[in-house]
Amino acid sequence: MVGASRFSTFASALLGALVLGAPIATAHAQINYARYKPGTIAAVMQLHDSTIRADHVPNHPGLIVSGDDFPTVTRVVYRGDSRPLSPRRVDVVKEWGLTFRKDSTIVKNFHREYLFQEGKNLLWLPVQDTVASFFPRELHPGQAVTLYVVWFGAYYAGEDITWAFIVNEFTAEHGEKE
Repeated sequence: MVGASRFSTFASALLGALVLGAPIATAHAQINYARYKPGTIAAVMQLHDSTIRADHVPNHPGLIVSGDDFPTVTRVVYRGDSRPLSPRRVDVVKEWGLTFRKDSTIVKNFHREYLFQEGKNLLWLPVQDTVASFFPRELHPGQAVTLYVVWFGAYYAGEDITWAFIVNEFTAEHGEKE
């Protein structure tokens, strides 16, 4: 019966990927879209900001990983810029992998972070390499896009918080610019 269950999961993921316009090549790796709730990255940040700052021990950088990944579907604007993955975000993603999967190799799926704008907030977000490979053909700067993100945690050393949200999937909104 395990085989039937795997087939059912794969079939559901494939159907969901086709309906949402996801790339076929990554459909088998997709997770349940139903768990992603409409919201904003800013709301997740606001929910945790004061706790992260209050729990900080002066002169000791803090690495926070979350057991609740707050799966969020949010509408943002793709700005078109990218850069290598921030070392702080690498640390958070590795620690999340070690803590919750007993394997830090998840970070090997991320090499770049991309600039998005949510409201007035500019956000650098790590994007899975397989997902980012579709950006050049499907996105252009200024284009509205729906992102499927999860929160892995944050790094805090007493100044700005380095948030570690990762992008698992996107849906391009063709014809719309903001």
